[in-house]
Amino acid sequence: MTVRSNGVQKVKVSDSIVEHITSMIRRGELKPGDKLPAERELSISLGVSRTALREAVRTLSLMDLLTVRQGGGTFVAELMPGSFMKPLTPMLAMGRVDTMELIEARRIIEPKAAHLCAQRATEEDIGKMNAIIDKMEQSLGNLRLFNDYDLEFHLAIAEGSKNSVIVATLDTIRDALYEQVQEIQSLPGAAQRALDFHGLITAAIRSRDAALAEKHMLKHIKDVEKAAKRYLMNR
Repeated sequence: MTVRSNGVQKVKVSDSIVEHITSMIRRGELKPGDKLPAERELSISLGVSRTALREAVRTLSLMDLLTVRQGGGTFVAELMPGSFMKPLTPMLAMGRVDTMELIEARRIIEPKAAHLCAQRATEEDIGKMNAIIDKMEQSLGNLRLFNDYDLEFHLAIAEGSKNSVIVATLDTIRDALYEQVQEIQSLPGAAQRALDFHGLITAAIRSRDAALAEKHMLKHIKDVEKAAKRYLMNR
């Protein structure tokens, strides 16, 4: 498999390599299972240093676009629906996500996810949401467990939307979401408010009222935003 050097820029070399190889995968020039040339050969082909190439390969591995097999080489990974959203992953891993930006993104995505969920969720999906709410109620005294169920609830809404892009997006940011939930739920009354909102959202979904489900989810995220601002001010 030949990896051409066309398009690799000399500014921020490792980022340029990441973009170049990602583009080749998008265009089908590199396919799942293809083995990349050896490091020395590939660095010469791209006209970059081996250090920059190694950094790019690490990033592409974090993005789940490449798989490195010890002693076996580097291969293009099998692609999943959210594969090309994985540029977020290195940023999340390095803690470079701003809390308010994350909430802003949630305010855009999650109300629409709830809207779609009310229209598309199966009875099994709704039963899962109800079961999670029951577990949240039972774990109000155990914040760590409560937070696990809180995140699980939001992912269940995404799954109920039957939109693979929404599911992949929330799955990609789930670690950052968990950290955010941990911070905010530690505030007095925050966990109970989250539980109350989840109940309202699920009731709207169960009654197939998409507009109401969207409205309650938006109010929920706005409440999270207010709590986050309080948390950040007092930190």
